[in-house]
Amino acid sequence: MIPLISSLNYGPLGVCQLPRTWWKVLLRTTDIMDKEYPEYSGGLDRMVFEVLDLDKDTTLGWLRDNLPTYLEFEAWVVAQKGDAFFAFEQQDAIIRWNASVRARRHTNPTKIEETYTDIGLSKDAGIDSAPILNSLQDWQLFYKRDLNSDYTSKLGNQVVPLVGTLDYGPLGVRQLPRTWYKILLKAKGILHADYPDMTGSGLDPRVLKVLDIDIDETLSHIRKNLPSYLEFEGWILEQCGGTLPAKAVDEWNDYLCNRIHPEGKQADITNTLGRDNDGSITSAVVLNNIEDWHFAHQDLINNR
Repeated sequence: MIPLISSLNYGPLGVCQLPRTWWKVLLRTTDIMDKEYPEYSGGLDRMVFEVLDLDKDTTLGWLRDNLPTYLEFEAWVVAQKGDAFFAFEQQDAIIRWNASVRARRHTNPTKIEETYTDIGLSKDAGIDSAPILNSLQDWQLFYKRDLNSDYTSKLGNQVVPLVGTLDYGPLGVRQLPRTWYKILLKAKGILHADYPDMTGSGLDPRVLKVLDIDIDETLSHIRKNLPSYLEFEGWILEQCGGTLPAKAVDEWNDYLCNRIHPEGKQADITNTLGRDNDGSITSAVVLNNIEDWHFAHQDLINNR
């Protein structure tokens, strides 16, 4: 299984990469992660541990032994430092870390060639953004290896969509990869029962409306052709006449990053998590992420 929580995503502590590291360790421990993926790399996994001053062996050992939910992992991380976690120095380090993850570029020619090959990009594509290239690589390997495999039997024959709202591809439109991913999973009959591939008023139809793309045509195109993500973006660009509405996309991305869930939605999600709604988490990004990770963890543990 390809680990599809990207480096851009974060939980209540606001630390990019930490959820991806958590998920990779759990997938490796339960023997479901794609063999080419390390549970702990010398890159971002090592770096996020250093930012949080986490001992590698202690942290990995605790994750392997306990297979915690993501919120349990975050609570454990905080417990390692106590009040010092919330001190200015640590929070400033997290802010700088997140900025570096978002702005990271691939400069190693060997790494770029390997990633381009996995994705199927031409040598002159000119993309060096690490968040984009790493996500495209994950999505393409998922498309090649997971979409038609039997890995879902280890997840109760259903898949929680772990491509997040914050994720984006070369076109730079957040939510669009998640919409593609959910429609694709639904078309193959493996989308988790609690998730629709399209609603009347959710983020999926809204991202298409931002691009002035017909919803029914999009559903039909993905269900019929089962395109890779780059193929889907190519189709989107054709529908837009070769140019996206830049101002509308910028406003959309800004809205998604700063969206706040109303109290009713906050209560609904925290209830799903088995927690009281104390009003401490209002971000739609964070609440949606931890709900996704809760369901994914539940399926992983219940079917191992």
